[in-house]
This record gives sequence, structure tokens and C-alpha cells, in this order.
Amino acid sequence: MASNFDDDIYGGFSGVTNKLFNYDAKEDKAFQNAIKTSSYGKKTSTPKYFWNGEKLGSADGTATMARPSTAIRPVGYSSQNSKLFDPLNQAAKKIVVMESKKEETPEQRYKNMETKIYALLEESIIASTGAKPDMSAGLAKAKEASSLDRTLLRMRDQDGGTYTHNFDLTFFVLFNLANVYAKNEMYIEALNTYTLMTKNKMFPNVNRLKINMGNIYFQLGLYTKAIKMYRMALDQVPSNQKELRLKITHNIGILFIKMGQYSDAATSFEFIMSEKGDLKTGLHLILCYYALGDVEKIKHAFQLLLDIQVDYLEDEKVFQTNSTPSYEYINEMIKSDELHAYEQKIRHLAEKNILISANLISTIIDDYFNDGYSWCVETIKNSYFSSLAVDLELKKAVIYLKQDDIQQAIDTLKYFEKKESNIAINAAINLSFIHILKKDITTAETYADTAKKIDSYCPAAFINSGVCSMMKEDLETAKLMFMNALDIDSTSFEALYNIGLIFKKLGDYNNSLLYFRKIISNLGHEQHPEVLYQIASLYDLLGDVGTALEYYLQLLSLVQQDNKIIQKIGELYETDGERQQAYHYHHESYRIYPIDSSVINWLCSHYIELQVVEKAIGFYEKAVLKNPQDPYYLLRIAGCYRRIGNQQKSLSLFKMIHEIYPENADCLRALIHLNQQQGNNELVEKYGAELQKLEKQKEVRQRIGTGRPPTTAGGSRISSGEHGARSGGMDSYQPPGTASGSGSGFGTANKSADVSPDYNAFSNAYGYADPLGPAQERPRTGIRRNLTVEDDSDEEINPYDLLPV
Repeated sequence: MASNFDDDIYGGFSGVTNKLFNYDAKEDKAFQNAIKTSSYGKKTSTPKYFWNGEKLGSADGTATMARPSTAIRPVGYSSQNSKLFDPLNQAAKKIVVMESKKEETPEQRYKNMETKIYALLEESIIASTGAKPDMSAGLAKAKEASSLDRTLLRMRDQDGGTYTHNFDLTFFVLFNLANVYAKNEMYIEALNTYTLMTKNKMFPNVNRLKINMGNIYFQLGLYTKAIKMYRMALDQVPSNQKELRLKITHNIGILFIKMGQYSDAATSFEFIMSEKGDLKTGLHLILCYYALGDVEKIKHAFQLLLDIQVDYLEDEKVFQTNSTPSYEYINEMIKSDELHAYEQKIRHLAEKNILISANLISTIIDDYFNDGYSWCVETIKNSYFSSLAVDLELKKAVIYLKQDDIQQAIDTLKYFEKKESNIAINAAINLSFIHILKKDITTAETYADTAKKIDSYCPAAFINSGVCSMMKEDLETAKLMFMNALDIDSTSFEALYNIGLIFKKLGDYNNSLLYFRKIISNLGHEQHPEVLYQIASLYDLLGDVGTALEYYLQLLSLVQQDNKIIQKIGELYETDGERQQAYHYHHESYRIYPIDSSVINWLCSHYIELQVVEKAIGFYEKAVLKNPQDPYYLLRIAGCYRRIGNQQKSLSLFKMIHEIYPENADCLRALIHLNQQQGNNELVEKYGAELQKLEKQKEVRQRIGTGRPPTTAGGSRISSGEHGARSGGMDSYQPPGTASGSGSGFGTANKSADVSPDYNAFSNAYGYADPLGPAQERPRTGIRRNLTVEDDSDEEINPYDLLPV
């Protein structure tokens, strides 16, 4: 045994047993669990784990021991209370593995799509309504909702109809789509949508959509089709819905008025008035009978209008009955209440309709306006609206003023002088205003003072007093009156405007601007041409040409055909050195009003400066047509012909003028000058003698008129004086190139002591000054001719004066 043992080097080990190496892996539960959870184990399914903050557990809730990382456990490891290394605290969050998504059922898919359609429908309604609607976005959402609804219906059909479709949702979607089409003025698409809905019998009350279709046909101007749709809708509306039936009938009546069928329209309105009358229908019925000219039916319709009971309480009854201090707070709350605002709206509508009807029918129900108006007043006094009779009688005076019957207006207003205070003060103010228009300042002041005595806080009374003081040139008193009016009402347009005018007259342009700017700030976006004109004029007076131009151009956008404003803009551009713009606006002013002398003179002066005298002749010839009895423009035309070198034409025109106006001194001077140039001494002496005779006659007339002694020879200058009284710019107008001593555009002369002067005497004594300036210099040639004094007696020509400015 020993030898065998010694010979086998591996012998003896099988017999040795050691508990350290006697290890059965199947009995080790921890090892078996580790195998199952490792990649070497057999995995039947994916395990699910979660971390509960202390140990790792399975998804079914059974706790398992943590597997060691290696065969030799590290120091401090405990299988019962293991803590993972988690510096980011990720283990605090539960690790949840998403379960496999379950497949949606058809019912769930349908409900989700319906929810989306409802959301789109709501977004479309919100976008197409409100303070700032976005119609394009509303239409896009409506189309998307309609597309999804069709998809939902198609899915239902594909599933065999097992799911019940929500036809109410389809109705809402289509109705919203048609409504948005109509709001976007896509009327054809809206009509097609409504037609599709009316053909579907699954929709309830679908025939009421005919009303919407009738409204669209009305917008398109197809009144016959609109009436057809309204009548079809009327047939389907049940009798218990009375309000809707009356509204449809009212629409039909309006369409008949549009078509000119007033008898059919009156029939519709009569039916409404017999069932339940309202203010609009009553007014429309009166208009129909007015168009038909039936006086008796007009009176009957007016009485029907007055029989309408309007549910509102008058302010006096509400706020005077409970005038004790304990009710003041309640009264203030009532005044700001929405219901009270609605009552006030109904009241104003009733007053407006009744007063319009009375003013309209007064001229037709009787042969005389006064009798017809009196019938209306008496009828109103006996009706529910008796309080309107006084207002109607006061407005009667205004109607008389519009008819230029001032005396009747005064008599009507005087009737109310001793009535109640609120009526008497209105009458006094109107009487004061009428006498202001008549320029009867004393009477106007009397009535204005009467109004101030009745109500010392009436701004209109102070304004009328201020106007009377302005008319008497008492500017300080007028300013005080307007200040008092502004203390009562700081936004009074008349007071602000008038006090601005007073400061302008006083030369205080800055304060005047301040008040006119207050008017603009009070009016907001509203613009008044009068205020803009005053502001522009004040800036012009202050020398601010740029700002004045800005306001004048703004004014021109409101009054586009005012030739004076356009001319003023041209003058400002000329002051600013923009000659081309000045020419444009002067020419535009001439186009609108071609007989304005100042504009014609400016344009002709402009053409003469540019040495285009031929165009000036055309303007002067048109100006002659304005006043053929005035030789002024005839003399200008003759001077233009001389300027362009046509001496014969010029001489013939001057002779013609002399035959028509033999006492025109300017024409005689021109004839002397032209004959002098041609060497015709006989005619020079003839016209010179006539001129001397004419000047002596003028001197005698002046001496008799003024009582002064006769002047010595050569001691005075005599001007023509033919056009000294011209308005506008004519008296001071002086074209470029004229002599400095010319009074009305023509030169003046000194008297000569010789009664029969010779040629040279006339050359010196009656030096002729061309009103158009010196003639244009002839082009220079190779042959230079020596000129003498007799060849040309014009003043020395300055070549720089001939150039344009």
C-alpha cells in the first residue's frame, strides 16, 4: 500500500475530504439567484426592478438580496442594507419602465378626433369674433375643423357604421364655416355651404338657415332671391315664435323699398304695426306713404307711431322725486346703470324718429307748411310723447331760418320768452343769434343779457355777448365774455375760436396759437378747416414759412378746390425761394378759378421773366373776357406785342384802345412812344396835344375837389389812376423791369410848360415806360448801326434785369 501510494503522485487526494472544498452550487441560493440575474443564466422574460430607497426589489414586490460585485466581498458591504454609489441622487427617482402601449379602440379614436374638432371650432369662433377679429385665422380653423369632420365620417363608414356619428357636431362645423365665409365676403362659398346643409334632412331646424341665405342675397343685390328665401323661412317658422316672424317680415318690407315697390312694403309694415309696432317700422311706414303721396294714410301712420309705448322713465321723474340727500348715492348709481343707458338710447331713438317724421310730413299734409307743422304739434301734445311738442315748436323757428323767413322765426321764438326757464333760455339764445346775423347788435345784446339773467351758467349766452362786443370792436370786453364762457365750459369750441381771433386782432399771435391748438387737442382726430386755416395764417404772420406751409397743405387735403388756399401756398413757396413749386400752385389756382386777376398777373410776370412773352399774351387775352370794359389787360396785350418785336400789331392795338377809351393817359403815352420810334412827328404832336389837354382837365378836377391852387409847370407827377382801386394784388403789382416811378404799372409824366411841344420836347417830357419792361435786345450782327436818342427813347437797359430770378 505504501509503495503504490508513493509511486502515484496524484494518489491519495480522492480520499481526502475537506469541508472547505466541499461546495455544492445547487444548494447555494445566493449563487442561484445570481445566475438567474446574470447574462449566463436562462432568461425567460425581461425582469422589472424598482428602487424603493433601501433595497432593489422586483416588480412583483418580492424583495431580493443584492448580488455582490465580485467573489470576495469588499470591506463594509452588507447584503441586508446596501447603498449604491449615487452622487447625483438619481436613485431618489423611481425607475419606471413604460409598459407596452396598448392599442386604441375605435371608440377612443373617434372621441379623440371629436375633441380636436371641438377645439378647432372654438378657436375659429374666438378668432372671427371679438373687438379685433382675425377673419383669415378664423377661416383657416373652420376649414380644418370641416376637414377633420369629413375624415371622422369617412372612418365611421369604413368601420361598417358601428359607431353612431354626432350630426350635431357636423351641423356646428358647417354652420361656423358658412358664417365665416360670409364674414370674409366669400358669398358664393357661403351659399354653397348653406345649400349643402339644407339638403341634409338629418339636421334639425335646417330651414331657418334660409334667413342667412336671404341676408347674403341682399348683400349681393339679388333682392328677388332674397325675398324668396325670407318667405321660405317664414313658412317654416312656427306661429309661437312671433318675434322672429315679425323680423323676417320687416326684412321683406325693406327689400320691397329697395325695389321701389312701396305699396307692397307698406303692406308688410302695416302687418307689423298691427301685431306689435316699433319705432323703426313706424318710421318706415310713414316713408312708404310719403313716397306714395297718400296724405290720409300718412296721418294715420303718424298716429300709429305716436301710439307706440316706449318703456322708459323721464329723468325729471326719477331724479327729482327722490331728491333728498339719502337718495343722492342711489340716483348717481342709477345714472351710470346699463339699464338706464339703454332707456336713454330708446328715448333718443323715439324723439329722433318722431321729429324726423314731423319735419318730413309737414310740407305734404297741408297746403301751407305752418298749418301742417301745427297739426303735428297738436297731435304730439295729445300723445304719449307730449314732452316733445315744445322741442318741436322750437325747431320750427330753425326751419323758418332755413327757409329765409326770419320774421316768422323771431315771432315763433318770442312766443316762448315767458315759458319755463329751460325753454325761455333756448328761445333767448336763438333770438340773440338771429339778431347777430341781422347785425342788430343792440337787440342781440338785450337777448343775450336776458339769457344770462335766466341762467348765469349758460356758456352760449356769454358767447353771444362776446360776439356782440367783437362787432363793436370792444375787444377787451369780448375777451372777458369768452373767458367767462370758458370758465363754465373749458371745451367750448365757439369760445376758444373767438378768443383766438381776438388775440390775433390784438397782435398777440403766440397766445392766439395757444387757443387754436387747444381746439385741436379737444377735437382729437376730428379736423376743422377753419382752425387749420387760422393756425397756418398765424405761423405765416410769425414768419415761420415752413410750418405755415405744412398747415396749409394739411388744409388743402380737406378743401381741395379752394383756389385762394392754393394761391397762398404758391406765394409761400415763392417766399421760400422755390419758384418752380410757386409756379405749379399758381397755375393750379388758375385752373380752378381762371378769372383771378392776381393769379393771372403772377403767371404773366413769370412768363415775362422767362422771356416767354407769347404765353403771357394767351393769359391776358382770357383775362379780357372777364371784364371787356376794362382797358388794363388790352394795354398789357399791346405791350406784349411790342415786347416780341411786332410793332405794327402793337400800334394797331393801341389805336383801337384809344378809340374806345380816348381819356386813357397810358394809351396816349404808348402811342406817342411808338410813333416817335417810327418818326411820325405829326401823330406825335397830335397825341401829345391830347395828352396835355387830358392832364389839364385832371388838374382842374383835382383843384376843384381839393380847393388847392394850380400847380406850376413840371411841379407834379400825373399817373393814369385807372387801376388804383383794384383789389387784391393789382394796385401794388409791378412786373419786373418796369420803371420805378410807375404808379399802376405804367410810367408817369411831368407837365410841360409848352402847350405845343415839338418832337424833342415830347421825347423829354413824356418819357414812356413799357409796363412789361424794356424790349428784348436784338441779336448782335456784324454790322453795327449807330443809335441816336431819337431811335429809342426807352430807359437804359440793364441786361441782368432780363434774366429770370
